[in-house]
Amino acid sequence: MPIDMVYFCQPEGCSSIGPKRTALREASSFVFTLTDKDSGKTRFGICVNFYRSVEKSSATFGANKGRATTTMRRDSWRKSIEKSSDSAFSSDYRNVGPSDSEKEYCSRRDSEATGTTTNLPATRLAVGGNDSESGGSHSPSPRATRRRQRVRNHSLTSLCILSHHPFFTMFRECLFILKKLIDACNESSNPRRVGASKQTSRDSVWSVLTGQSSDGASSIVLHDVKEIETWILKLLSAPVPIPGKTRVEVEVLSPSVYEPLVFALPSHTRFTLVDFPLHLPLELLGVETCVKVLTIILLENKVVFQSRDYNALSMSVMAFVTMIYPLEYMFPVIPLLPTCMSCAEQLLLAPTPYVIGLPVSFLMYKKNFQLPDDVCVVDLDSNKLTSPTEIPPLPEPEGQQLRNHLKQ
Repeated sequence: MPIDMVYFCQPEGCSSIGPKRTALREASSFVFTLTDKDSGKTRFGICVNFYRSVEKSSATFGANKGRATTTMRRDSWRKSIEKSSDSAFSSDYRNVGPSDSEKEYCSRRDSEATGTTTNLPATRLAVGGNDSESGGSHSPSPRATRRRQRVRNHSLTSLCILSHHPFFTMFRECLFILKKLIDACNESSNPRRVGASKQTSRDSVWSVLTGQSSDGASSIVLHDVKEIETWILKLLSAPVPIPGKTRVEVEVLSPSVYEPLVFALPSHTRFTLVDFPLHLPLELLGVETCVKVLTIILLENKVVFQSRDYNALSMSVMAFVTMIYPLEYMFPVIPLLPTCMSCAEQLLLAPTPYVIGLPVSFLMYKKNFQLPDDVCVVDLDSNKLTSPTEIPPLPEPEGQQLRNHLKQ
């Protein structure tokens, strides 16, 4: 498994939010692709992102850990690029040094991470100061000190399945079930539910699975972790269905609780598996704009899609490339290009045509970079198509027939 896939699981980098920002805690899912630059084979990544509650003991420890983690993660990502042969593109830009925009992005994220880690504990200390004024100048009690030291934030966490087969719906369902299983085990193994002392941040199923600590974990936690790992192993051991001949039913839970998931592939002589909504671009852009986008793709223009929604972005890119069937797009297709990837903007300077999906934050953080003049930009959020040249209309009556079919 390529280590640099962490870029694609968290395209804008790892982040944490305070306990009051509840709007961002819901889980979201999206799809990305990784293409081996040597063989040209594509693997599909299905990712579920959510914010998981984590406990930080103190302001000083949190600040130092935040800076160290950010530095180690960035160094690890850069080293992994050199080791892995899988990337979102076939060209090799791995020997290019970090650009000015990438350096600025990393330094900005470092400052944001440090500020977030220290501001929240400072708020707790300010509250303690008010208590001291009302009760005199005595020192805070040990219980109040422990309360101030325990600060709960929510850290971005990813669950991902990487496969050569685009079973997007089924794999997404597996990931959400896995998350529910881990959450249930995490809650049931809480020491407060079995009459033990208060649970620490290191004594939980999530902390063991994410590699934070396993030395001080209880036997209940370790048992649940083993059960979850066995569940994952059974899922990975499921056979691949023979195209057009067999199907595989996987019992992810008891049949009385949850129906088995069915996996099947069409015959090689028929259409390939399309497990995503082809109509999504029509809903986002409308028929007329979609016809124009199809035209510029067929004319081999450089096309960039933008959106805040990772899932809508990647699905729209794949939908447009699929719509040109029976033609096959022979140039690079990157449904989602991560913002935090070092020198990712260099791909947009390629002389060949391409279709690339960018998060809205991509160009915002690449301040010293400008898109080439020959790039067409499709903004999925604002329903706008920007083209450097006039887009020729499709020949008639074929153009009108296509519009009529798309409106149905």
